[in-house]
Amino acid sequence: MMTRRERKKRETRQKIFNAAIKLFNEYGFESTTIDMISEEADVARGTIFLHFSSKESILANWSYERLQEIEERREEWDFGDSCKQKVLRIYKIMNEVNIQNYDFIKVVVESSMKYRKVHESEKEVHFELRELFSDLIEEAQERGRLKAKFNPLVAANMLENIYYNALYDWVRSEGAWPLEEIMEEKVSIVFEGLDA
Repeated sequence: MMTRRERKKRETRQKIFNAAIKLFNEYGFESTTIDMISEEADVARGTIFLHFSSKESILANWSYERLQEIEERREEWDFGDSCKQKVLRIYKIMNEVNIQNYDFIKVVVESSMKYRKVHESEKEVHFELRELFSDLIEEAQERGRLKAKFNPLVAANMLENIYYNALYDWVRSEGAWPLEEIMEEKVSIVFEGLDA
């Protein structure tokens, strides 16, 4: 059970995060300052740094929350024997959120492309997604469903890259690019090589 103090801390963190997201959407990542976030969230500037080390870490937190959501919704994707279908179901869950939050995703993608610090803040999150895919591939290899000769981490890295590259192309096309269709086609190509 969460203590009152822990609940207050979580609420403050969420308030800061929500304020930052609102401002990133309105003014863009570059133009939004910590002082603006402080004002919007109605917290002291120093309070922000108790929860987030930088603006970049706020964006990384968004990605981290998406991965937490994937874990929380495990029963929606982790069933059946097909590793490929599990991966596609994970993409589908992530894309639901992306489509609902297109304006913000655009900020995240464009900021990641422009600012090295954003990309560096997201590295740990990328690695967690890669680890998830790697675990799924390794499990399928152990069951004889996928070729064991391939390094699961390398294959997982390819699946991770498919996701982020498709997201980038989708944002560049102003949401007109067939995100799920292209992801499915690319994933099919990868699994054609992996299938036992």
